[in-house]
Amino acid sequence: MKKIINIAYWIVLLFYAYLLIETVFFARDAKRSVNLVPFDMITDKGLTLNVWGNVLMFIPLGLYAANFLKQFNFWKALWVVIGASFGIEVLQYIFKRGVSDIDDLLLNTMGGLIGIVIYLLFKTMFKSKDRVHSAISALSLVIGIPVFLLVAILFLYN
Repeated sequence: MKKIINIAYWIVLLFYAYLLIETVFFARDAKRSVNLVPFDMITDKGLTLNVWGNVLMFIPLGLYAANFLKQFNFWKALWVVIGASFGIEVLQYIFKRGVSDIDDLLLNTMGGLIGIVIYLLFKTMFKSKDRVHSAISALSLVIGIPVFLLVAILFLYN
């Protein structure tokens, strides 16, 4: 059973990586723009799907980043999230894939931070690294399977 959960964990992780790449690079218009004014997009558009999407899409990254560290370190996990978000914004600019926005960096970091906090809660509840990994695997399946099905349905209807 543990092996099946571990395989499912990796499948969900790869699916998450695919969704992230698809969303931030291929589902964007070919334009190049930069916004370096913090909270400008949020103030201008409010709490839209874009705002919530930036937060929600990076929760798993924070959780996975914390889980992958051999010895958990809050700051290392947070820097992984910040680095990934910053890298995405730079690549979006280079490849003309939407707006490189400081708000995206802030919102993505907030999402990653939530993921790290979830990891810390699991660490407190389950104590051992193996049990934390199993809990994250189970959570990945519970959330990943419905998301996978939703994406498959949307793909079939487009």
